[in-house]
Amino acid sequence: MALRGSCRCGCVKFEIDGRLMGVGNCHCTTCRKTQGAAFRTRARVRRADFRWLAGQDLLHSSESTPGFHRGFCRNCGAPVVNWNTADSEYGRRNPAMLETYGIAVATLDDDPGVTPGFPEESVAARADTSPNQAESL
Repeated sequence: MALRGSCRCGCVKFEIDGRLMGVGNCHCTTCRKTQGAAFRTRARVRRADFRWLAGQDLLHSSESTPGFHRGFCRNCGAPVVNWNTADSEYGRRNPAMLETYGIAVATLDDDPGVTPGFPEESVAARADTSPNQAESL
């Protein structure tokens, strides 16, 4: 069964017809600042299982570190999807990352039926030791 997702304003819509991988909470500085929260719940999906339904032209991206792109809705600013390119540190170390997208679990309109896998940790400890840890997930 496919999962549907969208941005806050509903202009960007997507569908996932596959399993979510690596569901977890990231407490790195970049995720905390991007989400405006203590952590970001995220997952990875195979690009082959991901399909845009609407609003792909409204996606704006920023490169938070070389080769790592974060895609946001141009209208509402909601984070939607992220990806690595071949010139990213993680893309070079793990070429399989190039075949996936990262998604903010909060963008899912349907219940994904999974829970984050990371144990509770100190926000300060996570932020101090891995400022861009989410890019590898």
